[in-house]
Amino acid sequence: MTRRAARRSGRTYLISLLLLTFPASVAPIPAEENNTLLYRSPSGTEFEVDAGGLAAIRVGGRVLAHGGWSFFNAEGWFKAGSGLVKTDKLKEQRFEKLDERHARVTHVKEDATCIFDYSFDGEDATISARVENHHPSAAMEVTGFSGLEFTFAKQPEGLMQEQHYTYFQAHGIRLCHPSGFSPIGGSYAQDGVQGVGFSPWRTGLRRTLILWDYTDWNAGKREKLPSRRPIYFVASAVPARGAQTFDFRMRVSPNVDWRHLMEPYREHFQATFGAVRYKADQRWIGTDYLNANQQAISPKNPYGFHGDFRRIDTDEGIEKFCAAALPALRDGNGQGIIVWGQGGEDPRGAMYRPDFDVLPPEVESRWSTLAQKCRDAGLKLGVCTRPCDIAVKLDWKQDQIIALNPNAPSHVDMIVRRFNNMRQRGCTLFYLDSFGDTLEDVQLMQALREKLGPDILTFCEHQCDAVLPFSGGYSEASLYADQSPPLYRLWSDLRHWEIYRWLVPGAQMSARLFEIKGKPAADVKAAERWMFENRVTPLVPVNDFSRAPKIMELEKEFLASPNSWSKAEP
Repeated sequence: MTRRAARRSGRTYLISLLLLTFPASVAPIPAEENNTLLYRSPSGTEFEVDAGGLAAIRVGGRVLAHGGWSFFNAEGWFKAGSGLVKTDKLKEQRFEKLDERHARVTHVKEDATCIFDYSFDGEDATISARVENHHPSAAMEVTGFSGLEFTFAKQPEGLMQEQHYTYFQAHGIRLCHPSGFSPIGGSYAQDGVQGVGFSPWRTGLRRTLILWDYTDWNAGKREKLPSRRPIYFVASAVPARGAQTFDFRMRVSPNVDWRHLMEPYREHFQATFGAVRYKADQRWIGTDYLNANQQAISPKNPYGFHGDFRRIDTDEGIEKFCAAALPALRDGNGQGIIVWGQGGEDPRGAMYRPDFDVLPPEVESRWSTLAQKCRDAGLKLGVCTRPCDIAVKLDWKQDQIIALNPNAPSHVDMIVRRFNNMRQRGCTLFYLDSFGDTLEDVQLMQALREKLGPDILTFCEHQCDAVLPFSGGYSEASLYADQSPPLYRLWSDLRHWEIYRWLVPGAQMSARLFEIKGKPAADVKAAERWMFENRVTPLVPVNDFSRAPKIMELEKEFLASPNSWSKAEP
């Protein structure tokens, strides 16, 4: 193929993909009685539904959104599935008004039909879409819904995800919620006058994604335009000759407070994932990193530990570790300590090992001393884990990591056994490395929490809203002392944490101060005060335990008890 032909082929593909997302309108159906539903909400928003779907949303006579609402095979967006189920052309559309608050719209395409039921209540519109796949052999792996274009009074603000379609083609359906890209499954936009909230509805634990696509992707324009085109994806296969129903809820309101706009999502979220399943302890936690690196392995240090009090493979090292860590924790009202690299450095690699319960004999024989000294001091003991991976041989000298399958009972039994082994050794705190922001992690954490019970605390390195009912989060923080005014940043995103704890009352986030950029002035607030103000549990390295007395005083100010705050959330 010549370069010119290749470019022409690429343009043709792009145009085809855009037409799949925003299909061209068809000729209007013949005029007949009762072919439109007009619903006016208590706040004055007018919704209009016709055979094209949700044709318009008007506020005070101004058109906030227009265009309709239809479905399409979205496999091309994610390079998922066969692409055999054709939904390019709208062959037929029908409208039926059921009553003053309900309408039914049917869209027939080449290989699939979608029956939309529109229901209105207060400020909310619920769209229930029954997708019927008529293809004789191919499933439709991802269904997309689109057609509306919103035009706000100014560039909107809110929780609005957007990325070019090529990004999704490169990374696939794992970008859908729950994920690092989409850690919160709901969405909202507002312009200071009018707000819109979107939520999956009754989807269960399916992957979904809400985008606010730019109407013009040209650089310099997209960020400034007041218009957006929402797209809703559900990555759940509609089988050949089968059907699935996907629901979606929209709130349009002059109340632009994010909590009001996101209330339908919170209702959906709590119905899907439930309340928090663990008893948070907000007292500060000590941390220490015991393993050094493979270069530290030697005949005198066979497991590559850091030196001195971190040599927990020796009697002297255990005694030094307890003397260095436990008195400050006990006297400073800390809850306990989590150690990383408890097995030392494995010569086969894989850093923090998935087989975290396998300890060298010299560590194994001394671990009971460490656990007993923690118990005697009234402190918890914790270790680093890596629950979603399995280590297997890559070659004679190195291991590789593969993903654990949370839907395989033998895999789940194996990882539960590892946790139970460490629990029997006295551990009640667990850091979950490389874990927390995928659908598979959520599924595994649900199973783990059921086995661990509410008294074992876990802290996952990565977070999404769906994992926090089952595990606390771990993060790090930075102080930008060289900015004016000085700024603290939570790496897990302070805004996300605010939304998480609104969705999951009682959830826990912990963080350690990782870096300070610039020299802080004397009046810069302490990191622990900033953390407590934002309901974050401080993690403090052993070499920084001089901060313990001040943290204990802050606990008296902010905590009513170890697991409750002195002031309620706003």
